[in-house]
Amino acid sequence: MKNRCLLPAVISLLPLAPAWAETATDETSAPAGDASFTEAWKKVNDWNIANTLFPSLHLHGAGGYSSGEVEELASGGHDPQRETFSAQALEPGLSLRTKYVEGFSNYLFFQDGEGDWDGELEEAFGKIINIPGGLELKGGQFLSHFGSLNDKHLHAWDFVDSEMVLSRFLGDDGLMLQGGEISWTLPFGMDPTLVSVASLGFGNTRSHDHGEHVHDPAEPEPPHEGEEGALADDVMTARLMARYRFDDFHAITLGSSWAGGTNGFGRDTHVIGLDAEYLWRENGLESGGRAFRWRNEFLWRDVKAYSEHDDNEDGIIDETFRGDYDESGLYSHAIYTWTSRLDTGLRLGWVEGVEDFEQDRRFRISPSVSWWLDDDRRVGLRTQYNFDAIKGHDDEHSIWFQLNIALGGTNEVR
Repeated sequence: MKNRCLLPAVISLLPLAPAWAETATDETSAPAGDASFTEAWKKVNDWNIANTLFPSLHLHGAGGYSSGEVEELASGGHDPQRETFSAQALEPGLSLRTKYVEGFSNYLFFQDGEGDWDGELEEAFGKIINIPGGLELKGGQFLSHFGSLNDKHLHAWDFVDSEMVLSRFLGDDGLMLQGGEISWTLPFGMDPTLVSVASLGFGNTRSHDHGEHVHDPAEPEPPHEGEEGALADDVMTARLMARYRFDDFHAITLGSSWAGGTNGFGRDTHVIGLDAEYLWRENGLESGGRAFRWRNEFLWRDVKAYSEHDDNEDGIIDETFRGDYDESGLYSHAIYTWTSRLDTGLRLGWVEGVEDFEQDRRFRISPSVSWWLDDDRRVGLRTQYNFDAIKGHDDEHSIWFQLNIALGGTNEVR
């Protein structure tokens, strides 16, 4: 498995998806008690307190095989960390819903590359909603509205691991702010055909420790620690999103985002993003049926760096390095929904790399198959293959198997 390319084997399974879908929707093969079981399953998961508080629990396990070092190939803080099947995330969450106030909090437990348990508070925020003029106010610790994916938790991902460019440009866990955000639904007067939302945020990023890049002592020391290029303090964000629905079946979403502030070097970092998505649904606004979603995002960042190296025992600064670096990256992924229980997906990702940060140019392609045991997609299995081409390294091949379980409320506050 270590030196064998898995891509042909995985791709060869994808043409079977229509047959699986046909089998899954064959009413004659469905058990007689299936409908009653589905209704009972929904009632079991109707967790709420006074129809105001909605608890939830998401469980994710992942394991597989890789020709490379798993921890080095992981781009995000909660990507699979080892081949042995492990707890990728256990996420208890709680949503608050009232007419004018909403809130959300969740904690995340996970196993690291050694199999040891760790945990951290992910989000804890409150919102004031239904303010006249289409305004909303948010405050606390939250995933910023940057791009189309940054504010989505692991249980909303379409793939086992995170997007490389987002993890590198926005941080291991995405752009997580401790501060406030204001959103405004723009009054174009074409709702629901056209919906547009503008958001502005301000705060500091949450500090975290998922381990740092280990420098190879056989290689020259890079001028800068690449992780310090991420945004840290006095961060400002802005996003403008517009969604246009041609009819009940076809819609496009376009967005532009910007974030800027002080980085770990004590200087400035700026990130600009452009995203676009096309969505087709066979049943339109009704639930069920086939669907196709094609999502794309391009990001560019500028990092001003400053580093001092002290290689002497007398503590005298030996060298000072200053630099201004720009880097770009993108991802594109397509998801085809065959039935309420079966998806196939394909993702392409690329990030340019910065030599002085010891961050290499990297290209990744990832086909995947996701299958759920129930129509509400609460219990599912996902298989994904990663082909990684990294500048200066051998090509790497990985295959991941992921178990996903969602209990309680799924309509969380975002």
